[in-house]
Parts: sequence; structure tokens; C-alpha cells
Amino acid sequence: MRVPFKQVPGSTIPVLYPLLRVAISKRHGPKSRPFEAMVDSGAGDCMFHSSIAPGIGIKVEGGRKETRTGIGGTQDVWVHPVQLWFGADMLSIEAAFSHTLPVAGLLGRMGFFEHYKITFDPSTHPPEIELERIYRA
Repeated sequence: MRVPFKQVPGSTIPVLYPLLRVAISKRHGPKSRPFEAMVDSGAGDCMFHSSIAPGIGIKVEGGRKETRTGIGGTQDVWVHPVQLWFGADMLSIEAAFSHTLPVAGLLGRMGFFEHYKITFDPSTHPPEIELERIYRA
């Protein structure tokens, strides 16, 4: 699957990013509304803004509290098991929720990259990301 880069919703800066339309859910619960999450090879795991959690029945502070350090500094996050929905795929992952994440979601190495072969292609206009599902035995 090839997906063109897009501008971050609400951004006034005309920079394109690898954004994918995803949804999340709590086990056997309703799915969130679809939203754009950024594919981020620098993110260790998947992280979502805490504002998404109540709509799928997650109490953010009820999760396992951890600290994450990234380019924006250090922040507290709460980790919960969720189901990540992308296209026809459903992935059971652990995801962190943050009150200060500046985007709706980040798709990181643990939870996303381990399920897809991902190629960033800057030679097209707009640039594209190519994803191929990996199935492990």
C-alpha cells in the first residue's frame, strides 16, 4: 500500500508528513473516530493524545505510568493495551497516552514498525510511504 504524505491537520506550516488514518479501541469496545497518526521511526512505541482515551472507555491515569524522553523533552505517559486499526488490519498493542503530545498519534517501532515493512519514498511528488504487512510465524 502506498500513501502520499500529508500536511498535519490544523497546521499553517506547509510541510508534508507521513500520516496514516487509523483508529484505536479498547478490547471488545467501540473504535475511536478515525484520525491521522504520524509514522515516526524515531518513536520507540505508539503514542496517542490522551483526549482520544475517554471516547473508547480508557481512564488514562488508570494505566501503567512511565516517563518518555524525546525531542520535546521528558513527559509522563500512561500505557494501556489497545487495538490499533489500520486499513483491514487490527493489531493488539500496548500504547502510551500523553496529555502533551502535539499530534493525535505517533506510530512507532514497537507496535507498528514490527508489523510492517516501511519505505519512505521522497522521489515522488508528494513524497509517499509504502507499507507491506509482515506476518510472523
